[in-house]
Amino acid sequence: MDIRQLKHFVAVFEQRNLSKAAEAIPLSQPALTRSMKTLEDQLGVELFERHARGATPTAAGERLYHHAKSILAECARARRDAQQPVGELAGSVALGVGALFATRIIDDMIGRFCSRHPKVRVHLQQGYFEDLINALDLGQIEVAFSNFPLLALPDSMEFEPLVQVYTSVFAASSHPLAEHEEPPLEKLRDARWASVDQPHALEVLDSLFISAGIAAPRPALQANSLTLIKSLVMSGGFVGLIPDHLVRQELAEGTVTRLNVPGVPLIRSAGLITRKEAFQRPVANALAEEIRQSIALEVDEVKAAGNA
Repeated sequence: MDIRQLKHFVAVFEQRNLSKAAEAIPLSQPALTRSMKTLEDQLGVELFERHARGATPTAAGERLYHHAKSILAECARARRDAQQPVGELAGSVALGVGALFATRIIDDMIGRFCSRHPKVRVHLQQGYFEDLINALDLGQIEVAFSNFPLLALPDSMEFEPLVQVYTSVFAASSHPLAEHEEPPLEKLRDARWASVDQPHALEVLDSLFISAGIAAPRPALQANSLTLIKSLVMSGGFVGLIPDHLVRQELAEGTVTRLNVPGVPLIRSAGLITRKEAFQRPVANALAEEIRQSIALEVDEVKAAGNA
C-alpha cells in the first residue's frame, strides 16, 4: 500500500464512481481499476461493491477512508514543512474552533498570531464538537479549541482543559418571563425556544425539564448559528441557552436577563483537543500556545471585572 494507491482509493470513495474518479485524478479508468484491485489484494479485503451505477464502499472501505484521509493530510503537511527554511515558522496550520468561541477570543488571538508569524497561513474551520472531532479524525485540522459537551471523548483523542464555560437561560429584559424572580417551569416550557441544532443541546434542554417531571419544550427554531440565536433572544420573542460570555456586555447594559432556572448555569470545560500520538508540528504547537495565553488573558480580565 502506497500514497498513490491511497489517493486513488479516496477519489473512488468520494466520487462513488470509477469513471468520475479517474477524471478527477486524472488517470485512465483501466489504470485506476488495476490500482484498486492491487490495493484490495494487498489488504485481503474488498473495499467497494461494484455495480452498474458506480461503486459503494464496503465496511472495510469505510474504515480505511478515515485512515487514508488522515495519512494524506499528514503527508501534505510533511511536504510543506520540509520545504520551509530552518529556524522560522512558516507554512500553514489548520485550526478547528467551537462555535461559541468564534468571536471575541479567537478573532483577537488569530490577529496576534498572524502578526507575530507573518509567513504562517491559518486555515480556520468553525463547527460544533461533533464536527470538530470528525475533522480531527480525518486529519482536516490539527488542533481544535472547543467546549467539551457531556459526551464521551473518542479513545483516539486527548483533551487539555483550559477554562470553564458557563451557559444559562437568557431572555430579553422586555420578555414577560424576565418579570419573575424564578419563572414557573410550565411557563418556561411554553415559551418560544431558540436552540442550537445539535444532539447534545437538545439533551441538555430535555434534562432541565425531565428532572422536574415536566415534558421538555420543542424549540420553535433550531439553528447552527449562536449569533442568530442570540439575536432572536435579544429581539424579545425567544428564550435560549447561551454561553454567558457571549452576552456579557448585554447583561451589563441591562438589555438581557439571566433567568433563574433550576439546573443552570451549566458548567462545562473548554480547551484544546488533539489526536493522541499524532506528531505536533512546531507551527501547530505555537498556535496552541497562543490559544493558552489568550484564554489566560481572558480569565484574568473576567476576574478583574468581577472585583471592580
